[in-house]
Amino acid sequence: MKQKLASLFLASVFALGIQAQQRKVTVEIDYGGKKSNETHQIDWFEGLTAMTALQYCATIESYPVKEYIFVTTINGIKTERTVMAWYYTVNGESTGKLAFRYNVKPGDTVQWIYKTDVCSKPDTEK
Repeated sequence: MKQKLASLFLASVFALGIQAQQRKVTVEIDYGGKKSNETHQIDWFEGLTAMTALQYCATIESYPVKEYIFVTTINGIKTERTVMAWYYTVNGESTGKLAFRYNVKPGDTVQWIYKTDVCSKPDTEK
């Protein structure tokens, strides 16, 4: 009887652990070789965005352009326009949305990656 109770208790603890893990969001920061990568787990809540999740794990700077907000610096690693920039994915996929507008779900992994800037256009001389 004691063995059955112990097994039931362990199964319950395991199930609660899985449930608690599913209420988390993982944030990975890949510095593109500029410094060691980081992985953080944060508690999920309704309305949590990819940008807000990052703000719980890192010091960031952002740059507003009209109705857009772009992440320009994470923990001191700055975007170099037309050279390197910060991009993010959720569960390994591009979302097609800016980070401050993308609501993450429990269990999601948000990866911030410092890589070649493919979006900025070089300034042209007049």
